[in-house]
Amino acid sequence: MSVSARRRASLVEMAVSIATARGEGRALAHVAWIAFGGLAVALLDLAQLGWWAAPTLILFGALALAAVFDARYLVIPDGPLIILLLLGLATLPRDGDETALRLAAAAGGYGALRAIDAAYRLLRGRAGLGLADAHLLGLAGLWLGPAALPGCLLVAVVSAFVSAFIAARDGALGRLTQPIPFGPHLALGFWLCWSLGPLEPG
Repeated sequence: MSVSARRRASLVEMAVSIATARGEGRALAHVAWIAFGGLAVALLDLAQLGWWAAPTLILFGALALAAVFDARYLVIPDGPLIILLLLGLATLPRDGDETALRLAAAAGGYGALRAIDAAYRLLRGRAGLGLADAHLLGLAGLWLGPAALPGCLLVAVVSAFVSAFIAARDGALGRLTQPIPFGPHLALGFWLCWSLGPLEPG
């Protein structure tokens, strides 16, 4: 079996373990189930989406691939990020002010996670977030705009805490310094804010 075939098989195995809440995928099962719920809502509204249906389905597929890859290898590949970047740029609104807001949100999302990682490195002496995590939140800003970024990040943080709790309860965390993938949680926040709308207080 070739390296690429083994990698595909490994990713499929991880995806199945997440969807069925078994083995190493158990701590991420809630991410998959909630994401599928958002997909169901989007599909029910497919006719109303019009031409946005295609970008929405591509977004779901790219985020799912990024999440499963990060869950397995603790890294997000360039492929889905490039797809999301190109499609996000292609679907920017024609309104110049709105486009400027989206681009500013992209820079802000990326910069926020880079700043958090820099602070973590300063305090703990090691990386806390991957560069691809910052890229993913930046892409969320590009697609969603600034209003949705706080909700996207809130969903990601809460989801990550749920995963950490489940992993710790199941004995899957060997030590407190063991890294956990943050990409699936960012992908969940991104997807929910796209499929269900920005989370707003009250």
